[in-house]
Amino acid sequence: MNILFVVGEFPKLSQTFILNQITGMIDAGHDVMILAKKSGEGHKVHPDVLRYELLNRVIYYGDSATETRLQKGLSFAKALGSHLIARCLKRRYKGAVPLRILLRHPNLILLIRKLNQVDLSERTIIMAHFGPNGILAQKCIEVGLLRGQLFTAFHGYDMLRYVKQKGAGAYRDLFHSTAVILPISNYWRRRCLELGADPSRTVVHHMGIDLLRFDRHPSEPRKPITVVSAARLVEKKGLDYAIEAIGLLVKKGYSLQYFIAGDGPLKDELQTLIERKKLNRYVQLLGWQTQDEWIARMKNAQIVLAPSITASDGDMEGIPVQLMEAMAMCKVVVSTEHSGIPELIKSKQNGYLVAEKDTTALAETLAQIIQSPESWRMITQNAHEMIHEQFNIHKLNKQLIQLFDEKRIP
Repeated sequence: MNILFVVGEFPKLSQTFILNQITGMIDAGHDVMILAKKSGEGHKVHPDVLRYELLNRVIYYGDSATETRLQKGLSFAKALGSHLIARCLKRRYKGAVPLRILLRHPNLILLIRKLNQVDLSERTIIMAHFGPNGILAQKCIEVGLLRGQLFTAFHGYDMLRYVKQKGAGAYRDLFHSTAVILPISNYWRRRCLELGADPSRTVVHHMGIDLLRFDRHPSEPRKPITVVSAARLVEKKGLDYAIEAIGLLVKKGYSLQYFIAGDGPLKDELQTLIERKKLNRYVQLLGWQTQDEWIARMKNAQIVLAPSITASDGDMEGIPVQLMEAMAMCKVVVSTEHSGIPELIKSKQNGYLVAEKDTTALAETLAQIIQSPESWRMITQNAHEMIHEQFNIHKLNKQLIQLFDEKRIP
């Protein structure tokens, strides 16, 4: 099959779930191209980007990550002007989309301009990640710039924050098209149906990980207890609650350290919280880490923590990949009753769940884990089995290829 992945940024270090799909399709012998608005920020890239020479498969249609807001505005205005002039002069130009739609989806004009320069119309499968990219791909199909069966994966923000910005009918055209909708959890499938998706074309497809990259390193009791998190430093990750919970345990005399891998807009705020709570000796922000660096950090940890919450703007998680990775490595995982996470973690069976934003309950759960190392073996074995059976990228990619075969239009 000829498969086109439509994404926002590529490569993006935090989106290994997309990378795993791309490399899985290549390993299965399929011809893969990637259409992205821009390259990811930062100098670190996943080794697979280099190993598979994926940058040779990418077509960028949008602005550079280094452009200023003014430069981005000028680029859009230039593209829109060229588009309208070409249409007025009736030049050979595909992409006759009404102006009101172009203004509602400004990325669309940039995408149309690129697709008039590069022919990707023979892709038989179009795999868009995140709803807005599905909308753009569907519009390009409608005007003949792309041909093929569209599949759109929904991950979280695209069903909440994006809908809040654009309105309840944001996905009306996409959901009424022949596109197959792939929410990454049952939780998000219900949300898609609420927004008008056709149940017969809405299929849960989990994101997964490559178990071959995560050797078992079962949690072993020792002092200090090491707790780790990997997350973009944004509100929905709930890291301020984790820091406060660690503070409560430190006050009670527990010997522990907490490492947070990641970067983001809340970095200064979280660092201020650490200093205000006098936790500099116990909590450290590590910045962005590659997957290999993160794996090395997890090997020496006993507990992997993902204290996710619903952000003030409604943004939510999907199912955090860091939890899957930790469970594959036989680590004790702690998270919250949030989004699709309970589909991964069954509390006190293969990990632990607490209510969102409940610092006290989080501290008590961490204390309970520290005090009962005899339970770790059973918990972590169950965790590994869950990943092997339901979140194994090799099994999931085979299922995805089968879906492509079953659902595509002849």
